Amino acid sequence: MDPDRARELLRRRVDAYADELCDKTMQMLDQLVALRSSVDQSQTRPAVEAALDAFVAACRHVAFDRAFFDDRAGPRPQPLLVSEHDREAVDAVIDGLDSLQSRLNKHAEFQDWVDAHNNAITYRQAATYVQHARVTLT
Repeated sequence: MDPDRARELLRRRVDAYADELCDKTMQMLDQLVALRSSVDQSQTRPAVEAALDAFVAACRHVAFDRAFFDDRAGPRPQPLLVSEHDREAVDAVIDGLDSLQSRLNKHAEFQDWVDAHNNAITYRQAATYVQHARVTLT
């Protein structure tokens, strides 16, 4: 799935439910898309593309895309090369990913607390994909 489609799924939830978590996720998606076009095409872009792929999967979980519910994150990916020239911009995105992962885990804990275990599972899967995106960029 491409980032535009993931953005549309998130936008629908924001419009329908004023979903703050989807809004924050959409902002992070926009940052990753912007990073993709601003980095060194030969060295850093493969890492950003891999991170974006993982993050799109996270978006689908956050937006409760039913076609994606059975998907589970695979093993933790290996970090990919990021050029020194792009390191500062990549580090700023990594900080945002860390913050979003923490927020997703807190939402999952709350969902467990209110007995919404399926929602909690979905948020934890999203957090795992966010972590995969982050690891790819480190």
